[in-house]
Amino acid sequence: MKFIFPLFFVCSSLLFSQDTLLPVIFLKDVDILENKNELSVDDFMNYVQKDTTFYKGFKHLRYYKHKYESNLKIFNKKNSPIGSIYKKGVHYSNKEYAWIKNDSVRLFGKLFKRNGKHRFYTAKAFDDVFFPNDSIKISLNITKRKDRSDNQNLNDAKTVGFSVGSDKTEQNKGGVRKKLAIFSQKMQPYYDYLISDTIYKGVECYVFMVIMKEDIKNENKVIIKKLVSFFDKKKFTVLYRHYKFDYKNLILDVDMDVKVYLNYVNDVHVPTEIYYKGNWNVMFFKPERSEFILKNTDFVIE
Repeated sequence: MKFIFPLFFVCSSLLFSQDTLLPVIFLKDVDILENKNELSVDDFMNYVQKDTTFYKGFKHLRYYKHKYESNLKIFNKKNSPIGSIYKKGVHYSNKEYAWIKNDSVRLFGKLFKRNGKHRFYTAKAFDDVFFPNDSIKISLNITKRKDRSDNQNLNDAKTVGFSVGSDKTEQNKGGVRKKLAIFSQKMQPYYDYLISDTIYKGVECYVFMVIMKEDIKNENKVIIKKLVSFFDKKKFTVLYRHYKFDYKNLILDVDMDVKVYLNYVNDVHVPTEIYYKGNWNVMFFKPERSEFILKNTDFVIE
């Protein structure tokens, strides 16, 4: 299984239960606060929609040996903790396969059934992706082909997570596909699109923000409430991304935040910290509320 975000696996599974590159769509009413390199708005939007560096950063995470430390907390409907899983260990790689070894695991609460299976879907998703039980095949190649071994949820998850604004999902329950296309002419009236700049970990970056307009009366017209990306001005590598999902209807209530912090190690960009906090409630399923943080250190990149 290729690497995907558990967040997007969860989100797509809920919303709908490839490395798709978008055509160029030029946005209107974009503010440029500073543009020292005389980069045009059209040039910048073209690059944002075709970016593959964010996906490549996660491929680097699996490709290179490093240490990890994670903590997953599960909460009840009153937001009181009912369980947690703490893990610390090493992610190994021989450039063809990757595997992990937990040096320390601490459990609190009843997170597993008697048969050893997870009680909570979110916990299982994080374990499946970040802490697989067996070795997994790895590669740095990025192709447009869909992985036939992945089901619809996995393919849709990769589209939502790594192809910003794409509507190329396989499933379209409730018209979700169109709402994910945050750069389309139909969705533009619901968003403000802003470009500014900042200094991130000593690196000069462009900041690209997509934010739902404050005066939107029917918020269910929008699924992605916020998307923030930091692009290295010299390399145009994504070094930070923040997603905010919020959607509610008669059978589904989703509220999720995810932040990804990346940095350079020997000139290779890797995710150094991943933060997730969310809750979801689907008819006929038990609601889940959780918070997850993963820190990756001591990368071996030669």
